[in-house]
Amino acid sequence: MRHPPPSKNGLPAPAEPLPIATHAPASSSSGLLHAGQVFVSSGGQSVVIILGSCVAVCMWDPGQGIGGATHYMLPTWDEKGTPSPRYGNVAISMLLQKLLQAGAVRGQLRAKVFGGGCLFESMREPNANREQHLGSRNVDVALEVLAKAQIPVVSTEVGGDRGQRIVFCSGTGHSVRNCL
Repeated sequence: MRHPPPSKNGLPAPAEPLPIATHAPASSSSGLLHAGQVFVSSGGQSVVIILGSCVAVCMWDPGQGIGGATHYMLPTWDEKGTPSPRYGNVAISMLLQKLLQAGAVRGQLRAKVFGGGCLFESMREPNANREQHLGSRNVDVALEVLAKAQIPVVSTEVGGDRGQRIVFCSGTGHSVRNCL
């Protein structure tokens, strides 16, 4: 199988349209962002994200009122098949690309990182290597990609042994987190 050529950020350009969840800016209801999706809005739309070991990266430009989020399940794409936002390194790059296309100013972007829980009983045993569980690897990828892209992370609410429900407002960066 032939892979798409790399884009400017070093990741291959997707061969097909990106799975982007979009919501009407005037809507007052919140949409649910599923794993493997990217959401961008210039109208202050809220999005709900339910997380376990998955991670959500929420980014916004406070000056432009443009923001978005991605929800991914696995840390890195193995370069087999088509790049997908199910993988953290791909998802975060797609989110950044879509934010810039929507008019966000790169130097004004801020990020929040959520999720990365350790929900499996076996990983919570005293001798288990908690640092290597899927959730912590997902968080590590988010922080590495954001650091490389020079996007400041203003807060992290990661880890733990319970799921999280996040409501993120794309226009302001405001978020509410509840443990499940």
